Amino acid sequence: MKIRTNKIIEKNKKGKKGVGLGLVYPSAEAIEIIGMLGGFDFVQLDGEHGLFSPESIDEMCRVADGFGLNVIARVPDISASTINSYLDRGVTGIWGPHIETAEEAQALVDASLYGPDGQRSWGGGRGNYYNHPVLIEIPGNERTQYMQQTNDNTLVLCQLESARAFKNLDSILEVKGFDGYVFGPMDLASSMDLPGQPSHPDVVSTERQMADRIYASGGKLHSDLIAVIELRHLIVGGAQQFLADNV
Repeated sequence: MKIRTNKIIEKNKKGKKGVGLGLVYPSAEAIEIIGMLGGFDFVQLDGEHGLFSPESIDEMCRVADGFGLNVIARVPDISASTINSYLDRGVTGIWGPHIETAEEAQALVDASLYGPDGQRSWGGGRGNYYNHPVLIEIPGNERTQYMQQTNDNTLVLCQLESARAFKNLDSILEVKGFDGYVFGPMDLASSMDLPGQPSHPDVVSTERQMADRIYASGGKLHSDLIAVIELRHLIVGGAQQFLADNV
């Protein structure tokens, strides 16, 4: 049976973080370069604020697969059709933004995982090897074991970035299926009538309180699971150093 093993989850089990490259625009070439370099575990796509088409996601997943890299993505929204379009390309980690209620949290889990853990739809894209028994290496139509192992290798992150999410945090934390939680300080600040002030003491205090409650419930933050360097930061930092050395 052919399964995409999630290197982030494997490393987390050993007490280590997955190491990745973050993209806000398509670049199969950047993925190829870090694949050739070695040492990276995954690529992170910002589908909420980035510029990605289904075709570009498909291409980047294909290149990543070739180098044994996982692809995780912050999706634009948590609708089942949107999440499924990413998973069907070969993405093995879903980061759901703007979760404010337990119902939304459950919808995110349901769309990301196959039954019985969720309600992910089965399709025929490259994410599940075009649903062909020869390619999946499973005789016949039985998919139970494949679905469970795929769930075990799918990272699901819940982003909490509003005062309403803070208010509903206890019920959100009761939803099962999340590997970690993410904050969004800029949007949280705006929801607290502090636009553009993510470092305001009230915002920092709210995030600290959320973190304490997450840890108390047995959960983890995404920063416990992964470390990401953004390609845009690498370009700006490298360009600044070049200018400092040569101008």
